[in-house]
Amino acid sequence: MVVYEGMFILDASKYARDPVATAQQVTDLITQFEGTILASRLWDERKLAYPIKGHRKGIYWLTYFRMAGANITPLERQCEITDEIIRKLILKVDARIADALVQHALAGDAAPKRSPPPAVIASAIDPSEIESEE
Repeated sequence: MVVYEGMFILDASKYARDPVATAQQVTDLITQFEGTILASRLWDERKLAYPIKGHRKGIYWLTYFRMAGANITPLERQCEITDEIIRKLILKVDARIADALVQHALAGDAAPKRSPPPAVIASAIDPSEIESEE
């Protein structure tokens, strides 16, 4: 069995109404195709760069799971017809870094909040060096 990383964009309105059931949909799909969940968590809620299936916001759900390679194609097909999943990306994880990625996913919270840009940008020009035209 191979370790995979799945990034699922979930319907934000359905997630807002019932977060547990919406997130459970991803877990249920993976276990339906004989996969084992290693880590599954909320990554972030974001505005989408462009509308996808009429949605402007999405919940990014990160999942690491172990599954036979033959079951990935049926899993992807089922994701396409599941209402809660707007978009998905499933990648095979290199075995050498799989444990580290899973541990990081288990330890981390949702995406860190971005720091605001600095309010003032320091000027590289010394005001005394500016010649005035008088």
